[in-house]
Amino acid sequence: MTETESRADAFRYEVDSWAGWFDVLAAVLLGVATLASAWSAYQAALWEGIQTFRIAEANAAGRQAAGKDLYSNQLRSLDAVLFERYVSAIIEKNDQLAEFLFQRFRPEMRVAVEAWLATKPWHNPSAPLTPFSMDAYVLAAGKEARQLQMDETKNFAEARDADEISDTYLLLTVLYGIVLFLGGIAAVFEEPRLRIVLLVLAAAMLTVTTMALAFLPLAQE
Repeated sequence: MTETESRADAFRYEVDSWAGWFDVLAAVLLGVATLASAWSAYQAALWEGIQTFRIAEANAAGRQAAGKDLYSNQLRSLDAVLFERYVSAIIEKNDQLAEFLFQRFRPEMRVAVEAWLATKPWHNPSAPLTPFSMDAYVLAAGKEARQLQMDETKNFAEARDADEISDTYLLLTVLYGIVLFLGGIAAVFEEPRLRIVLLVLAAAMLTVTTMALAFLPLAQE
């Protein structure tokens, strides 16, 4: 074997060795990108499901809040009518009717009226005009309505956050698709430099995308 043939064999060996390492690196890159893309798509689907459930819960809380608020207003109107008649009976010195109406107050209203009477409103100018402005007047239905409204707002906020996270996972899925494209097309070209450039670009995008993926929250439902 001549020296020229020896050099040619050595060159072919180096080329084949480099090609082998290139194939290994490309296969690892494509494998990681494929798994990460599938994981991102899976998380995007989970977060989309969470968004759907949160919106449904928010709508349900909103409907319940509206019902509780309507019921609370009806109770307030009933209390106002009875209280007005109760005060008229006292002014008219109709103690029997006043006592009758007092016993017909709802428990919540009776507590408020007792607290109001304790301020001696007939003789105390600084006493509250009515028990409705006092802390003692509390409507349980009204409190439930406000709590349901808070739940509605909270669920809508969580739905919005879930939507943003789902969109981010979908974006990462697209970026992993670009990595797969670059890694796959690099094997088509025979020019070593071009193959290296494409592989480096794919590896860089894979690294950045995976770093972003690591900081995203995981769906717990």
